[in-house]
Amino acid sequence: MTHVITRLMGGLGNQMFQYAAGYSLAKHLSVPLLVDRTFLDWRPKDITWTPRAFELDVFRPSIQFAPDEMVESMRRDRWFASLRRISCIKERAKTFDDRFFELRAPVLLDGYWQCEMYFSSCADTLRNELFVPKDPPSSENLHMRDAITKCTSASLHIRRGDYVTNIESERFHGMPALSYYIAAVEELRAKHDIDHFFIFSDDPDWTNANLRLPYPATHVTHNTDRNSHWDLWLMKQCHHHIIANSSFSWWGAWLNDRADKTVIAPKNWFAGDGSPHDIIPSTWLVR
Repeated sequence: MTHVITRLMGGLGNQMFQYAAGYSLAKHLSVPLLVDRTFLDWRPKDITWTPRAFELDVFRPSIQFAPDEMVESMRRDRWFASLRRISCIKERAKTFDDRFFELRAPVLLDGYWQCEMYFSSCADTLRNELFVPKDPPSSENLHMRDAITKCTSASLHIRRGDYVTNIESERFHGMPALSYYIAAVEELRAKHDIDHFFIFSDDPDWTNANLRLPYPATHVTHNTDRNSHWDLWLMKQCHHHIIANSSFSWWGAWLNDRADKTVIAPKNWFAGDGSPHDIIPSTWLVR
């Protein structure tokens, strides 16, 4: 049987991009989707990137893994694609690749696919069926959701982690200055009269010490490690969003299906990299 295989790399946000693109293409081709986790499981001695684990099992979809030998065979035989009718497409840029929906199964996707155009046709399914936590929310998360939905709320996400602790990640990603967040807060206040800001971060101690807003704000700190996906669920409940240059906060904003939402994103998504990209949806504001 023909199929689409999508290769997983990076943390939860990146795995969501890769799964979403694979799901969209598999639906387009009417074939099953398989997931390649070999990169996530690889631990070379000279590793320079942040090691990650498979994280999509926190959501509802039933994941089918591609056998290692199938992945190895397709990667080995990609040079003979014209003869064997195998497509192995490696992402070549950060902009939308118009070859994507011309692919024919079997196909192996190798890239990040950080653009909603790869999966916009499946947006409702992704938001309301697939990227939904499979377990019920805790009482603490239900209480936080109620606080978020009872006011005009905005999420604010600060991504630190390996952007700070890993030299390679810091050079590649960089971080928005605090002035970006302060200006975005003022803009949302002026446009929407935000009642309350809900602040999310993988480094809450730093955020508590360094981000002081002159408006009502709550630092959400209880969802950690394997429970971090509940922060996505809570971000989704907010009316508006201020995101970091982070796939995690990108999804927190994108999963919100309100037509009237405002999302503010940083202009510099990659440190020192002026190459074009299609990561930020056209309806979001870039600051």
